[in-house]
Amino acid sequence: MPKSKKIKASQIAKFLKTELFGENIFIKKPIPIYDLSSNCLSFIKASDPDESLIRIINKNPLSLIICPPQLKDEIKSSFILSQRPYHDFSRVVKKFFDCPRPKIVIGKNCHIKPKATIGGEGFGYQKNEKNIYKRVTHIGGVKIGNNVDIGSWTTIDRGVLTDTYIGSNVKIDNLVHIAHNCVIGEGTQLAAGAVLGGGVVIGKNCFIGLNASIKQRIEIGDDVIIGMGAVVVKNVPSRTTVVGNPAKPL
Repeated sequence: MPKSKKIKASQIAKFLKTELFGENIFIKKPIPIYDLSSNCLSFIKASDPDESLIRIINKNPLSLIICPPQLKDEIKSSFILSQRPYHDFSRVVKKFFDCPRPKIVIGKNCHIKPKATIGGEGFGYQKNEKNIYKRVTHIGGVKIGNNVDIGSWTTIDRGVLTDTYIGSNVKIDNLVHIAHNCVIGEGTQLAAGAVLGGGVVIGKNCFIGLNASIKQRIEIGDDVIIGMGAVVVKNVPSRTTVVGNPAKPL
């Protein structure tokens, strides 16, 4: 929740020592750009500006976007220009919004082995104006469903803005890494050494084999098998088995 109930766009611009373009709207909360809605704050990086993201922004003219200068003529919402949009967004979140201890919700009948780590900050850094990496502020949590098993030395990072989610009846072996904002569907199994990058979405009843690696933001359908040691760099449709590096259908 915001530290102040009435944060205005102009306050954010003043904090960043820059100019506000557009209406001086009230801001309720920071939010991922894919979930953008009125009176919310988000950002877009110079490496991100495809047409789909621009359309999301322009469908929400009462939002505030921190964006690179090259998008100045394309954005129809209120916006603030920045050479480092993600870094400045993280600064604003830390300044104006509460960053409490992570909220970890664990369902019924879960079995968590010793040395598992749940709710730590993810691997997120952005360079500041001095070209030094600074940690991105994480205000999301972790939600774990019922009947979940989590092995020793497994790590489940909390989300940046929204929660990392582990569905009911998921079984996670030892030494698995689940990065920030991953979503794992019900009944999925992850074998030892599996690594999921940030924002990976896995459907229901999948099997992720030993030492498999899944690139950030990849989407895996339902009833998918990822073979041992596979390196997944593209989305995988439901009811598919993939193996190899890069992973391909078997």
